[in-house]
Amino acid sequence: IPVSKADFSSVNLTPLKVAALAVVSNELLRDSTPAAEGLVRDALVEAAAQRIDTTFLSADAAVAGVSPAGLLNGVSAVSASGSLAEALREDIKSLYGPFITAMNATGLYLVMNPALAKSLQLMTNALGQTEFPQINTSGGTLLGDPVVTGDNVNAEHMILLKPSDIWKIGDGGVEISMSRDATIEQDTAPAGASDTPVALANNAVNMFQTESTAIKVVRSMNFAKRRTHAVQYVSGALYGGSAT
Repeated sequence: IPVSKADFSSVNLTPLKVAALAVVSNELLRDSTPAAEGLVRDALVEAAAQRIDTTFLSADAAVAGVSPAGLLNGVSAVSASGSLAEALREDIKSLYGPFITAMNATGLYLVMNPALAKSLQLMTNALGQTEFPQINTSGGTLLGDPVVTGDNVNAEHMILLKPSDIWKIGDGGVEISMSRDATIEQDTAPAGASDTPVALANNAVNMFQTESTAIKVVRSMNFAKRRTHAVQYVSGALYGGSAT
């Protein structure tokens, strides 16, 4: 029996942070219906999620110490060959090409905007039959592949990816904290920093002195592609004449 030799490589991913901060008055927290605390907290979590999604599924290059490269960075898009069902099938074949060449075409997922998924669901053939009955705005399947939908996906992209070929760290959830004593630099581009201290802008506000509460959400995360072909995508995906 021949002995198989294991082959490993080292990969370093530094945790990066996505964070959002808001300040509300204590009166608003006490008197609002529904409770302002929950509304602000949920809005901040949604803002952080939107930032993560748009970075994750972008073609942006990495910014050292700030954000990782998007999954589409360095990937040549497949231009949609048309808007009909046959064009969709041909484009999915093109997406599968690099995975098949690498003998790595199992466990793949399609990712798209709910608007595109709905457009596919509404497509019919010449006999009035639904072309893709297994897909809907929440996902489902398309030609046998599971579909994941998200509002932060580019409406004209159809992405094919292999989750097991994407490294990810920091999936520990969202940390939410509140303070009624902190001093906040209330600026959309604050100058203050703990690692490179500089003078604050003239917008420092103390929560205790102003009867206010600061609500902050932080999520630590980083990701990278394990293989160069781990993600492929179609641009200009307007199958069925989808509208945004």
